[in-house]
Amino acid sequence: MMKKLLGIMVLGLLLFSCSESQTPEEKAAIERLNRANQDQKNCVETLGNGVYSYKSLSWKLDNCNVPK
Repeated sequence: MMKKLLGIMVLGLLLFSCSESQTPEEKAAIERLNRANQDQKNCVETLGNGVYSYKSLSWKLDNCNVPK
């Protein structure tokens, strides 16, 4: 549980630190991730570690039912 929480925090920090060179679509996806509940964040992380790891963050958010 703690590793997952740490992984999500690192992912968020990494995404936040790269915000200077992001497209508007990437910024919107990161905002959606920030507003997601913990179950949705866990879903996004799971998809990011599996066979769908190559898919975009927006795709993962859509498939984890994170509202736009």
